[in-house]
Amino acid sequence: MLTIQNNIELKNKTTIRLGGVAPYYLCIKEAKDLLEFQNIETKLSIPFKILGGGSNLIIADNSLYSELPFGILDIDINEKPIITAITKTAYPLPPLAEKILTQNKQLFSVSVGAGYKIPKLLQLCKENGFTGLEGLVGVPGRIGGAVFMNAGAYKTEINDVLYSVTLFHKQYGLITLSRENFYCEYRKFIPSYQHTQLTDFIITNVEFIFPVIEKHIVTNTIKENLITKKNTQPVNAFTAGCAFKNPYNEKGEKLSAGRLLEKAGLKEININDMCFSPIHASFLQNKGNGRTKDALELLALAKEKVSALFNIHLEEEVKLWI
Repeated sequence: MLTIQNNIELKNKTTIRLGGVAPYYLCIKEAKDLLEFQNIETKLSIPFKILGGGSNLIIADNSLYSELPFGILDIDINEKPIITAITKTAYPLPPLAEKILTQNKQLFSVSVGAGYKIPKLLQLCKENGFTGLEGLVGVPGRIGGAVFMNAGAYKTEINDVLYSVTLFHKQYGLITLSRENFYCEYRKFIPSYQHTQLTDFIITNVEFIFPVIEKHIVTNTIKENLITKKNTQPVNAFTAGCAFKNPYNEKGEKLSAGRLLEKAGLKEININDMCFSPIHASFLQNKGNGRTKDALELLALAKEKVSALFNIHLEEEVKLWI
């Protein structure tokens, strides 16, 4: 039976350390609990937002509301990984498996709960020589959120190895979708079921297909990526990851949001305890006592300056619960 907690402080549940008091808080440990949650949500007559690892997220705090106008559903389904050697090709394959298939590489399926942490999955990859997600080193979140955002870095993304996704939908219940029923874009996972694109879904379990290469290559790539990340990103600061998506110019060329922000002088600007990182300008940073109101002012100022100087509209990558 699910236990409802009341008046839970969210500040320390986000990587940027911003968040107010949630009137209701439920933690989901098993996918079947979502069926009970559906009844609870109806009785409480309040919307719920889905919290995973708390990264890539800015939540309103008492600088905006005395109490948040929504409840929190914490998806912490953390079953142990199930690893299976693939002896028969299972189509449609993820792009990396499809690409490497002609090289006679062994393929392995790895199934994990949505609450499984990304660093633990990368450790599993190092131990077994599973390749495809080395670029996610240093990302602190959980698998469910990484799939929802199609997280990626260093020319890799979740979609490269994503094979199937089990999710909960209020209309359809628990369903498992293969690659025929979803597609991924830059920072987006888009599922469909019975020819209808789904919204308001909750990811519960994920299955990857990894090619296997020599273990030391996976380990060394992860190590090199982490060194690069530590030199170019504020990995030890309170941030929510990149604040803005990388935009395109009029020629269709992808630009760095961080460089645009730096050219616009955002590295020199702070509002109280909130600032853009001096290491990477696209990382909004809480220096310890930041407030959501100040974070929102900085985001708005950044968009205004980049638009005025470069005629480019920045779109937030970080999710705003305000």
